[in-house]
Amino acid sequence: MSDFGSATAKISIKSTNPAAKGGGPTVTAQYNPKELQIDKNVPWTKANQANKSNSKSSQGQGIHLEFTGAEGRTMSVELFFDGFEGNTVNVAKCVQDLETLASVIRPGSTEEDLRRPHQCLVLYGSTVKFLCVIESLSTKYSMFDDKGNPLRATCTVKLKEADSVSAKKEA
Repeated sequence: MSDFGSATAKISIKSTNPAAKGGGPTVTAQYNPKELQIDKNVPWTKANQANKSNSKSSQGQGIHLEFTGAEGRTMSVELFFDGFEGNTVNVAKCVQDLETLASVIRPGSTEEDLRRPHQCLVLYGSTVKFLCVIESLSTKYSMFDDKGNPLRATCTVKLKEADSVSAKKEA
């Protein structure tokens, strides 16, 4: 039986953008998440069957669905940062790095690759390698020091699979 408590591989989220200053930040989990959810939606739409019933008959086919195209997977992960126990983690810096990954690299740049948020790579062990963008980031602070600095934070990161990314072309 394996001992999950002593796992040495830590989940990390890093920028894949070489054009970003310094390549962009890497966030490595202080503690591995207890759950990692990956979803895959398969888009189907009901075919236009005006004035037809859903029931099968000798002439009817029942409900007809059409596949409308492939979609990327999504991942949801909760990262916990604790600067109280051992006082070794700068919680504000970890959250700031995640916010940087979710923000436009250089607004107003003439380079298209810099007018969008970072493309990221999530790595965890030998099985999770997820090329993506951050779709949303939610942060909950749960402990502060006497100066108001955050000591604990839980970040829920929702990611969308993306093999290539670009900024929307201006009209």
